[in-house]
Amino acid sequence: MVLEIFAEAFLSASLQFLFDTLASSEVWSFIGGHKGSEELLLELGMKLLVVDKVLDHAEVMQFTDGGVKKWLVSAKGAVYDAEVLLDEIATEALRRKMEAADSQTGLTHVLGSISTTTWFKAQLDVQSVESRAKEIIRKLKFLAKQIDMLGLKPGDGGKLPQRSPSTSLLDSCVFGRDEVKEEMIKRLLSDDVTTNRIDVISIVGMGGAGKTTLAQLLCNDARVKKRFGLKAWVCVSEEFLLVRVTKLILEEIGSQTSSDSLNLLLLKLRESLAGKRFLLVLDDVWKKGCSSAWDQLRIPLLAAGKGSKVVVTTRDSNVATIMRADHTHPLGRLFEAHCWSLFEKLAFENGDSGPYPQLKSIGRKIVAKCQGLPLAVKALGCLLYSKTDRRKWEKILESEIWELKDSQDHEIVPSLILSYQDLPLHLKRCFAYCSIFPKDHKFDKENLILLWMAEGLLQFSEGNERMGEVGEQYFDELVSKSFFQKYASKKLFFQIYASKKSCFVMHDLIHDLAQYTSREFYIRVEDDKVPEISENTHHSLVFCRNFDRLGVFKRFEALAKIKCLLVLNPAPRLLYKLKKRGRIDFHAILSKWRYLRVLSLCWCGLTDLPDSIGELKYLRYLDVSYTGIKKLPDSVCYLYNLQTMILSSYGRVSFIELPSRMDKLINLRFLDISGWREMPSHISRLKNLQKLSDFIVGKKVGLRIGELGELSHIGGRLEISEMQNVECARDALGANMTAKRHLDELALKWSHVDTNNVIQRGVLDNLQPYPNLQQLTIEGYPGEAFPEWIGGGSSLSNLVTLLLERCEICSSLPPLGQLPSLKHLSISGLRGVERVGREFYGDVSSSIASKPSFPFLQTLRFKWMDNWETWLCCGCEFHRLQELYIKYCPKLTGKLPEELPSLKKLEIERCGKLLVASLQVPAIRELRMVGFGELQLKRPASGFTALQTSHIEISKVPQWRQLPLEPHERTITNLDAVESLLEEGILDLKISGCYFSRPLNRFGFPMVTLKSLEIWNCDNVGFLLPELFRCHHPSLEELNIRWSKTDLSFSSSISLSFSLAIFPRLIHFHIDSVDGLESLFISISEGEPTSLRSLEINHCYDLKSLALALALSSLQRLTLAGCSQLLFHNSGLPSDLRELDIFDCNQLKPQADWGLQRMASLTKFQIGGGCLEVESFPEELLLPSTLTTLEIEGSPLKSLDGRGLKQLTSLTKLSIRHCPQLQFNLQEGFQLPSLMELEIKTCLGLQSFGEDFLRHLSSLERLSINDCDALQTLTGSGLQHLTSLEKLVISCCPKLQFNLQEGLSDSLSSLCIERCPLLEQHCQFEEGEEWNYIADIPQIYIDRSQVVYISCIQPILIFPKIVCLSCGLFSFSLLISLVQAWRKPGTYSS
Repeated sequence: MVLEIFAEAFLSASLQFLFDTLASSEVWSFIGGHKGSEELLLELGMKLLVVDKVLDHAEVMQFTDGGVKKWLVSAKGAVYDAEVLLDEIATEALRRKMEAADSQTGLTHVLGSISTTTWFKAQLDVQSVESRAKEIIRKLKFLAKQIDMLGLKPGDGGKLPQRSPSTSLLDSCVFGRDEVKEEMIKRLLSDDVTTNRIDVISIVGMGGAGKTTLAQLLCNDARVKKRFGLKAWVCVSEEFLLVRVTKLILEEIGSQTSSDSLNLLLLKLRESLAGKRFLLVLDDVWKKGCSSAWDQLRIPLLAAGKGSKVVVTTRDSNVATIMRADHTHPLGRLFEAHCWSLFEKLAFENGDSGPYPQLKSIGRKIVAKCQGLPLAVKALGCLLYSKTDRRKWEKILESEIWELKDSQDHEIVPSLILSYQDLPLHLKRCFAYCSIFPKDHKFDKENLILLWMAEGLLQFSEGNERMGEVGEQYFDELVSKSFFQKYASKKLFFQIYASKKSCFVMHDLIHDLAQYTSREFYIRVEDDKVPEISENTHHSLVFCRNFDRLGVFKRFEALAKIKCLLVLNPAPRLLYKLKKRGRIDFHAILSKWRYLRVLSLCWCGLTDLPDSIGELKYLRYLDVSYTGIKKLPDSVCYLYNLQTMILSSYGRVSFIELPSRMDKLINLRFLDISGWREMPSHISRLKNLQKLSDFIVGKKVGLRIGELGELSHIGGRLEISEMQNVECARDALGANMTAKRHLDELALKWSHVDTNNVIQRGVLDNLQPYPNLQQLTIEGYPGEAFPEWIGGGSSLSNLVTLLLERCEICSSLPPLGQLPSLKHLSISGLRGVERVGREFYGDVSSSIASKPSFPFLQTLRFKWMDNWETWLCCGCEFHRLQELYIKYCPKLTGKLPEELPSLKKLEIERCGKLLVASLQVPAIRELRMVGFGELQLKRPASGFTALQTSHIEISKVPQWRQLPLEPHERTITNLDAVESLLEEGILDLKISGCYFSRPLNRFGFPMVTLKSLEIWNCDNVGFLLPELFRCHHPSLEELNIRWSKTDLSFSSSISLSFSLAIFPRLIHFHIDSVDGLESLFISISEGEPTSLRSLEINHCYDLKSLALALALSSLQRLTLAGCSQLLFHNSGLPSDLRELDIFDCNQLKPQADWGLQRMASLTKFQIGGGCLEVESFPEELLLPSTLTTLEIEGSPLKSLDGRGLKQLTSLTKLSIRHCPQLQFNLQEGFQLPSLMELEIKTCLGLQSFGEDFLRHLSSLERLSINDCDALQTLTGSGLQHLTSLEKLVISCCPKLQFNLQEGLSDSLSSLCIERCPLLEQHCQFEEGEEWNYIADIPQIYIDRSQVVYISCIQPILIFPKIVCLSCGLFSFSLLISLVQAWRKPGTYSS
């Protein structure tokens, strides 16, 4: 009866895990007829239900009512106590069950001395259960009495006030959306619609991303206004109320009605729209009510005329799916430059930050904090408008957004709360859990789901064993609602890491929201910053980044209720250091934190786990990957609740020895042994495994492939390597792959081919997977042909992705053309294939054109096909192909498929004999052709006419004479006669390695659209540049001319004179190494608009004269370098310059008549080389007081002029490099009150700083001294006065030593000493004379000459063998060797 009550009591999702436990047979079997206990548990369940009914409303009210917030915290605390109690009961029941089974089989003795005494020390009795249940019930009763007083109601109790309805009126402050706006306008202006006759375009993004603003931009564009006779704007908001929305549409188009009859409203709407071209914007659409409402509204909209469009803005990508959007634009973050432009416009008077250099530096940090969210930038900019007090700006910078919710930025918090409020309660718990991770954390989707599972946050119906699938649904829903965003990085390491993992990030403001809802329960220690410990802190303890102080660690030992211990991105050998410094007792800590469900010690330098690990009987998740552990203790087998075990390894630890009774881990679902070189024996005993990362085939008993046979629940991805060790086909049959119905991805890998290919053909034949498989990789297969099941339509009916790699003996491809679901196909390294023909398409009839092949293929790759000569095409294949790559196929001479109607991207590289006669590719967007001996486009007009191509790259194709029209971006390299190609249209253009033999007759570019032009490494540009600077370029924003020259036998030297009126939108102009350029004159008429912000002229050795209009007010940065003959044509520079860099311009000497001292906006000045032939600098009254950065390099400078420096009251950074005669002999009274960073590098004659110099740098935070061979002393007394110093770097100072007996500043958090033998000796770890004075500094790096520690090392797992296990160090030389090997032909690997 009790079980039935709780089984049906799930009034909300929030407590389902707790109710599941309360209703479980284990709990009630433990009670075993104790009537009092049964009644207490029944009462406990009822009281929990009372609280549960109003939790949703409390979640909403917590943001506006402090009392409700406190009640909710108390309620969650009581629920937590109930969870702990019930978990203890269920675990004790499980223990009894397992020990009873062992006693019956006589296996208890196998575990030796640990035995069951560890468990019996903490046995649970019924009296204890009753006492604790009564206390929890008391708390719940008290909370229940407060429900009415607080006004809490069942359900959500009504929503928060909605935001003000949006309108189509446009704010003039919009930056950074031009590109996506143009792309969407093209869609709006096109007549290409589906058979439904109305095109739905969706804009999807998180709250505050600028979706509404983008829609307003579209509506207010003149082209859109002209095209649509009828337009309507409706703000739908949280619920799609069809009657309201329909009436608003009618009002917008001038057909008002007072009727509330839905039927009459829809009829009138159809009548009003009949045959008329119509634009409808549905702003801020949410999922609630959307499906049914849209199905009905869509019917009258179909009556509108051809070319009608609907634009939808939403936070939820599911809405776009429901509304059957033809095109979806995910709206990403604004670039920081655009954010700064918006902030500057709003925060500073007249939109100019120039007069406020100190506020500007703080403002840029505030903008960075907004992470590209326009709403946050706008709100904070408005909040700071006209405030000039630096302290107020710093307060905003240091505050969390949530602390500002009562300020003028009130829009931010409600906007994000709406997204949170829209989540069901089970997703709110999963989302709140993410607050335990630091900001900018890279979330691995699979790992986060495992953590949710361990914490009991996933719901699943009874009997559903695949909690991972439930977790995927949760995560995907949070992604669809923009709580997570796919991680993208420009760095190689992170790109490859993210490609191998499902890697996501969370916006900082979303993270703040998660933290706000859960901060009373979680603790996160970052960089030794210890947060306040609340009495409710009982959930998670997370140590992040460079924590490694024992005192901080011990502070948390008393938190007995902690459920999760994670150590993220630890300092090198974290626990080893703690042991050495304080003799930490890890066994004692584990015994105190006995309620742990999650224990992650990844990268912590552990070499062993104590036997007491077995006392963590509630543990669900254990991660000891990338440590020095070689063996798990037998006590691990008592972790009956354990679900996830991560033992990833690398380097010298090729595997970890597992206990013999792993079969006792009956709840183990996930085992990660990636990086192991050997397989643990008898893995088949783990019969409930649902995920196994790798299986390494061995030849010994217990390691053979047949071990997979009994693992019928294995799902997700499985990689089986060392396949050459399978000795016969019958062994492969024992793996029973056809029964593994949950497997999504399978990789079969052979290490070498010197094996019997007949046997291996039989082995592969017997490894046919279950038809549900979606991705298959076969690598290094040594057989001559593939088995029939590869390519059989029914055998792999759900296969989406297929990769065949390094199957070097195979002479023919399998019949893949009839795979009904195949979308992505990659064939690489099949060196035995000479011909691709009928067999490839899966049609064995005499006529290969009998039926279509590859009906759904979207991506096709051929690579490293050394002997491939011909490709037989028939025209009935690849109708949906979107991307085609053919690379490194040197013998291929045959034709390509001629009709590729859906192809968007084509790349052909290093195919020297390939001849392309014509291509029908009307949808092409990107075209890359590199390295052809002969390539001709005989009929280009038939295939490329009027294309909207986004990128074209043509390189080393001398026979090509004509290009497609109107590409967005074009790259032309290594062509000898390029003139005719430039007499066509373009958007963005790159010209490289080309030769000009005649003057251009015209520039064929559509100048209205040309945005970017780059010319580099070209000969005889004298024929090109005059024509270029005669044309009007209304859209050009960036112009780069580099490494080019003029052949004086063909044309004279170049003198360029032009007005910026022909470049009204030019922002960046860069000239570098252009031989023959003698003069440059840039003019602008007074009052004429100009956008030029950056002018950079480098290494133009022939340049003698430069003249810039003084009225050039937009110019913010001027760089002149390596122009040895250059003189200014007139005296003075544009007065609004903010950055000025002059280097190696020997004729340019800084002087008063440049007017630098009057430049109120100048904040950065860099000078060096031949420009600074003086002994002392800067002279008095030379530089303005606004300067924040001064860099001096490559000068015979002997001293700094204290009188000139003293005037630089705003200077925050001073850098002096390559000044071999420099000494510090400053006058008394010198000081730099604002200096925060000082760099001294390669000043070979510098012997001493002197105490006086350091004493006056009270604001200094970073001090770097490098390559000062003669430097001998750096007194501790002087360093002690640097009370703000955070980072000290000393490198390559062989004579330097200093006494630290007086200590360093307590503010110092990072010390790096490299290639300083005397210092290194004195600061040696635990043994040096000075070690005790530096031991408490959080980050210490001594001698990094050979290796560099990388703090965030997880992404380096893609190169596992180049990281030193013992010390967490990373070798760059090994990395370079590996990357070079990785790029060599023939070593390609997936």
